[in-house]
Amino acid sequence: MSIRIVPKDQLGKERVNERGAGFIPPLLFANLKNLYQRRAERLKALATENHPFSSYLNFAAEIVQAQQKALYDNPLNMELDDILLQTNSVPLDCKTLPRTQHWHNILYSLIAELLPTMPEHVKPTLENLAKNSVQELEEVASALLTTEFAKVSPDQAVFVWAALSVYWAQMASLIPGKARAEYGEHRQFCPVCGSMPVASVVQIGSSQGLRYLHCHLCESEWHVVRIKCSNCEQTGDLNYWSLESEQAAIKAESCGDCGSYLKILYQEKDPNVDAVADDLASLILDAKMEEEGFARSSLNPFLFPNE
Repeated sequence: MSIRIVPKDQLGKERVNERGAGFIPPLLFANLKNLYQRRAERLKALATENHPFSSYLNFAAEIVQAQQKALYDNPLNMELDDILLQTNSVPLDCKTLPRTQHWHNILYSLIAELLPTMPEHVKPTLENLAKNSVQELEEVASALLTTEFAKVSPDQAVFVWAALSVYWAQMASLIPGKARAEYGEHRQFCPVCGSMPVASVVQIGSSQGLRYLHCHLCESEWHVVRIKCSNCEQTGDLNYWSLESEQAAIKAESCGDCGSYLKILYQEKDPNVDAVADDLASLILDAKMEEEGFARSSLNPFLFPNE
């Protein structure tokens, strides 16, 4: 099964399918009113004195707080109806969608907010980004969005991606349609922008017990059934790993068929888990999975590979 976003003029036809008690929303858009604030608070809470990566978690929290300010300082007004009508694939495809310079404004806001607080060794990176030409910024963005990470310095990638992510999340929040599940392929990629997930979350509340993959670019979440590999959709050789007990809030789901793994977070074990923050804070689990011979099928926006 895959997910397709339905244009506004077809919404009436789709709502009839949502009346059943067993209806599962295939797609959840981010709540931008509190997304970054909650994530920053989670990162700070995870950055305990005895955490081996506490300094980097606090560094990430500062960037997330700057994202929140940039979000409100740079509102986006855009009509996306035509985009939905023109495509049968993901509407905000990160590899093909023409970008406006709105994301540059977000980046400049991030730089202005972060320069006074960043460590001295980080400030030259921000200053150099601020001096980059429009063409240079677009080249960096294109390399990141097409996963050509070796072309981008890792110290720049984090800040550029932070701006791109706010931009894509803003666009996603303006989509004037709903989503429906249908037969198709590529369920491992975000149905809104085509990006990889950062982790999956088993939710509580109205979607109790349902697993949603969280996009590392536009922050949308899409439903993928549990007990199925999120990467290859096989079910025969899945295992679950944790560094604690069976009741751990964070586990890694590995697939022996495709050799990949994805973190899975359980809100019923800890309602405060955040896909980005908790994935970043559990890098020791990633090291364990690599020792076992599995490769990540996801990407954290604060950890870009350099090759």
